[in-house]
Amino acid sequence: MEVKVYAKIGLVLIIASCLLWVAILFVPLLPLPLAQKTLIVTSLFIISEVIFWLGILLTGKELAHRYRRKLNPLNWWRKITNKR
Repeated sequence: MEVKVYAKIGLVLIIASCLLWVAILFVPLLPLPLAQKTLIVTSLFIISEVIFWLGILLTGKELAHRYRRKLNPLNWWRKITNKR
């Protein structure tokens, strides 16, 4: 039972990490000085990476392996060529 709870928490952390990455795209639109924007982008980047890897640790190696396999561009090419 505890494993499922950790896996769900891990997935929430991974999703939160993705949302922080999207937030980075909107920082240049803020009416702030360049130094503050740089600090915000750097902070969001570091926090999102830490949250992502904590999420991966909580979800387990099976999900990490599946994630790597789906995001590998070589696998995308194989899928495209096999469909033809």
